Amino acid sequence: MTDYSIKASKRTVVGTGKLNALRAQGILPGVIYGPAVKENINIQLSAADVRTLLNSVSSDSFLVNIDVDGEIILALTKDVQRNFLTDATTHLDFEAVTADSVVKIMVPVKLVGTPVGTTMGGVVHQIVHELPVRCAVKDIPACIVVDITEVKMNESIRLAQVELPANVTSPFNGTVVLASVVKP
Repeated sequence: MTDYSIKASKRTVVGTGKLNALRAQGILPGVIYGPAVKENINIQLSAADVRTLLNSVSSDSFLVNIDVDGEIILALTKDVQRNFLTDATTHLDFEAVTADSVVKIMVPVKLVGTPVGTTMGGVVHQIVHELPVRCAVKDIPACIVVDITEVKMNESIRLAQVELPANVTSPFNGTVVLASVVKP
């Protein structure tokens, strides 16, 4: 279901000063919550492991198996907090889910094909890079593939023209422009 996993341990330390001391040691605080767990679980993760994980995904919203002291919890990343000056990750929020949980998640949009409009000198302008979708965890697509082969100069492809995978919907209406071919 997910290719991503990370190790964590339960955390008893709370409070800004103590959490800053953890961060100075290369440990990031986090929390796991949601209906799939009995109560919120405060966790701590290796900052290096988190950095590696975040560098391997295309979005801050992804599924991950979290090994919390030997117990595997399937979770959706809900919030990645960062320092606004250094962009360093400072905290992670995870929502524990099951395979049948219905979630809203951002999915990358991948354009495929060479548009007709590029032969006329046009360039592709991708407007939507991530699309919000709603589906069961087991149905989350890796990406939304958009074939732009038939797009001519000064034309666009809209969400209504794209077939979403089975059991996947988007809160965006069909008139949202995903990409266009325009003059450079």
